[in-house]
Amino acid sequence: RKSFLNNPKQATPLYTFAYSERTLFYYEHFIISMFLSNAKIVLGLSLVVNVVHAKYYSMYVWTRAFDEEATECNGVFPASKNAFGGACFNHAWETPEARAHLWASCKVPGREVTRIFLSDVKKRTQNNGKNGDGVCDPNLMTTLEEARARGIEVYGLFADSDAAFSERNKATYLAQFNTECGTAAASFDGVSVNNEHFSSIKSCNPDNDYELDQLAVLDALNETAFNAGPLPLHFSVSWNWDCCSCSSSSYDQRLLTWNGEEKSALEHMIDITDSVDVQVAWNTGSTMQRRSLRPYQYWAANKMGSTSSTAFYVLAYTNPNSDCRQSFAPHRKGSDVAIDDTCSTGDRTEAGMYNALDEVVDTETYARGGIHYHGGVYSSGMPGWPKHD
Repeated sequence: RKSFLNNPKQATPLYTFAYSERTLFYYEHFIISMFLSNAKIVLGLSLVVNVVHAKYYSMYVWTRAFDEEATECNGVFPASKNAFGGACFNHAWETPEARAHLWASCKVPGREVTRIFLSDVKKRTQNNGKNGDGVCDPNLMTTLEEARARGIEVYGLFADSDAAFSERNKATYLAQFNTECGTAAASFDGVSVNNEHFSSIKSCNPDNDYELDQLAVLDALNETAFNAGPLPLHFSVSWNWDCCSCSSSSYDQRLLTWNGEEKSALEHMIDITDSVDVQVAWNTGSTMQRRSLRPYQYWAANKMGSTSSTAFYVLAYTNPNSDCRQSFAPHRKGSDVAIDDTCSTGDRTEAGMYNALDEVVDTETYARGGIHYHGGVYSSGMPGWPKHD
């Protein structure tokens, strides 16, 4: 106990164990390292920590969520959110009814979501933390307050996904909001960024010579992390940003020298940010585990425990994709039926998603599942996807 409490990274009172989701992974190290005479106690406590830790999820909450009951859509998730004049989608959190559905979706017993990445915050915070009317946005204040009362962390989400990495300039908004509007009951817990420009320049072909562009992304991400301060920065990454050749038989890392160190692009990104979710873009647990393993191992060896908020999420897509293997949605993007059974892989249901994420965590003990996204089609009421209310 003394050696545990003397470690500044793990100096959390033991009695907070049942209440602090952020520090659960510290206690596994504590339990494993303790020299107790009763091995059964050690094993029992360790198993409890693993089971609890594995079930805490993150979830993307984009601005609009699919309304399965909208008559225009006949229960089919349209290829465009603007289809039928946008009638198939409702704002995901602006009304009391939408928030009630969101919170219920976060509190599925044994599958609790404890961190959400909340979209539609830019215009509500861009005026020195205030909205366009120069006031603290009331709907946002209420959402943050209700989330905190339920033990759910809220990271404001920015997703310009452009070459200029415009998110770097918006990262300041949320700390400004906390200063101008935040209270003990309502404030942002972090900043999240979804910028996928790296995918368009990830080639390792020397004829393309994208290295300077790739290094520029790292510079921009580093600036974003600085601008987000004192809030932690979460970043969404793709599993194949780590490699030039990504097959298991001929894996070749994409190495970049940045900040005086040669590492893979993805390893640099993990170093720069506080937490990440890895887009594995597949719907079977074995492939999700294989694609996330290398970044997980790097995070576990170099990042885990460095802050109280660091985390590693493996992301499951639930929104329809033209390649059905990349998503747990019950139909392909652009389908005219709510469910099709022609996909060659995966159990494309909520239960199938959870089983696949469990398979990942069986090997990657400290990883967590990430859901992309609320109302798309998670908790929508589509076939295989119960609506949580």
